[in-house]
Amino acid sequence: MGQGDARKLRVEFCAVTRRLLAAACCLALIGCSDSAPEPTQSAATTSVAAVPAPEGGVLLSSLGYTFAPVGFSVPEGSVITERVDQANTVVAVFTAPSGLDVASYLRENVPDQGWNITADGNNSLLFERGDEFGAFTVTGAYAALSLRWDERS
Repeated sequence: MGQGDARKLRVEFCAVTRRLLAAACCLALIGCSDSAPEPTQSAATTSVAAVPAPEGGVLLSSLGYTFAPVGFSVPEGSVITERVDQANTVVAVFTAPSGLDVASYLRENVPDQGWNITADGNNSLLFERGDEFGAFTVTGAYAALSLRWDERS
C-alpha cells in the first residue's frame, strides 16, 4: 500500500469514527423514543435462527434487533443502552462489557462471520462484508457499533 493509500485510509477511518461517535453521543443525549413505530421483519433476518452465535457470543437478533445482519454477534452479557434498528442501519451503544473487550470479541469473530476488517486502530474498527459496512469505536465508558448497508456517506 502506498503512502497516499495509507493516508486516504486514515482519513476515511477518522471520518467514520467521528460519525460513529457523533451518533453515539446524540443517542446518549436524546435517547430513543418509545413511540417510534415498530419495524417490520427484514428479509435479511428471517433465517438468522439457523446461524448459531460463536461461543461466548449472542446474536444481535436475539437481543431484539429486527434488522441485524444475519449471524452478527456481540459478546454474551452485552448491555446495550441505546439502539437504532432500521431497515438500512443498526446501532448499539454498549456500557458492558468494556469497549476494549467488545473490540477484542469483534476482532476474533467478525472474520469468521465473513466480514473483512479494513481498519483497526485507536480502539476503533472498520469492517465490511459485501454491501454491508460496520464500524466500532470506544470512548470513555461507552462503546458504539454501527452496521449499515446503504451507500457510503
